[in-house]
Amino acid sequence: MINAPAVFGLILTLAYVLGAIPFSVIISRLKGVDLSTIGSGNFGATNVYRALGIGYALIVFLLDAIKGALPVWIAMTTFVSPVIHVVIGFTAIFGHSFSLFLGFKGGKGVATAAGVFSVLTPIPFGITFLVVIIAIYVTRMVSVGTLMACGLLPLLLVQFNAPRLLVVLVSVVAVFIVIRHRANIVRLLKGTEHKIK
Repeated sequence: MINAPAVFGLILTLAYVLGAIPFSVIISRLKGVDLSTIGSGNFGATNVYRALGIGYALIVFLLDAIKGALPVWIAMTTFVSPVIHVVIGFTAIFGHSFSLFLGFKGGKGVATAAGVFSVLTPIPFGITFLVVIIAIYVTRMVSVGTLMACGLLPLLLVQFNAPRLLVVLVSVVAVFIVIRHRANIVRLLKGTEHKIK
């Protein structure tokens, strides 16, 4: 007989450890770059773009997204509860943001969250992702697209008649990401936010 709590604990641990793998730091160090001294000093794909260019940034974004998508996919094939699915996804995002490999520091969780929601809510996420790309293209600011996504995705879930509990849990994740972007929000208000080329 399958021990459900033990399996849940195993997937939860996998989600955190996988989420905590700092691909941005690993790739940057292989190229002889210290991300903490570049741009915002953040350990995310946007800062990799500033340091190494679009190619390496896309690689980091994809790897960070996979480490969010994989544990959620495993959870969805193992458990039927959407609560468990979101908890596993949030754990991966938390692992990325507070990595045990970086002294419990990390990125802001955007790419990992993208991986989580691409599996958890594919159609609403697809619409949100398209809006984000357009927003970034128009404003040249990744933070604007990210913050728009945090507001748009929960609203789309409501429009798609997602379970209320799922909407609430996804909203909690969105608030977490917004909080992680508080420095960006301050810069946006001051008109000093970093732009991409």
